[in-house]
Amino acid sequence: MGSVEIRCPTCGKKGNLEVAEEFIKNISRGLLAINIANKTVCDHSFIAYVDKNLTVRDYFVVDFQVQIPEITPSKSYEEKIVPEKDIVDVDLIKLNISALQLSCVLKSFFSKQKVVIILGQLFLYAHIQNFFNYIFRNSFQIDFNLISNEKYQKNKKEFANCMVFRENEILVNNKKIINSKKLDIEKEIVYKFLSERELGFSYLKLKNEIQKAYDFSKLIFDLITTKNKEEKPNALKIRSFLEEAYKIKISPLYMNFLIEIVKYYFGSSIPSLSESLFGIL
Repeated sequence: MGSVEIRCPTCGKKGNLEVAEEFIKNISRGLLAINIANKTVCDHSFIAYVDKNLTVRDYFVVDFQVQIPEITPSKSYEEKIVPEKDIVDVDLIKLNISALQLSCVLKSFFSKQKVVIILGQLFLYAHIQNFFNYIFRNSFQIDFNLISNEKYQKNKKEFANCMVFRENEILVNNKKIINSKKLDIEKEIVYKFLSERELGFSYLKLKNEIQKAYDFSKLIFDLITTKNKEEKPNALKIRSFLEEAYKIKISPLYMNFLIEIVKYYFGSSIPSLSESLFGIL
């Protein structure tokens, strides 16, 4: 049994947590994600990332609990088998891609942006490339490059129309796609991924959340492009249709998340929830 000192990144209150030996042994090259629930240290919930020496390396705060619809992906290719560790080492992914960076990268791909990630260690390239190719397979088409800082500095103009990330820095925010105040759903998706202790299951969950976002946004796009032009489907009507068809509840925040994907990825706009006051599908 080991002890780790936790400091809330929101209010600064400190506390000590006991970590079971079995979890400490499982920390290899990665970080152990410890979910700090409300009332454990203070009134806030967050994740602390601890290394094998029981030193807190990072914190990740989800602004508030976001209700993401719970639904099993309908596609017949729902993933149940994860790649071998020599192909995608999830320990390495969690250690070398921060929670904030991953949230921003997801937002970029959902917005159909080219992504450049600057890495310092050559051996990471294959794992990170395989990771993104795996979690986005059969859903969003992605375009990304992994490069060294030296290459980026020599060829900055080449990446002027890309989203460029280096650790927690956004070096190029093309079209101002990233708004740190509007990453709630992406951060919640990443939270689910990083807080899952079972490494293989963690990125199955991540892949399925991405698949869900694609399935719903593609369905919305199909609805608004195949409807009779005299009909004017809006977000309120479409949300009602989805909730009835799938027997789920879709929060306004998640619906707006889907609307943005339809706008930026599929290139089609619909009136927002706030503009949609009347009518049903």
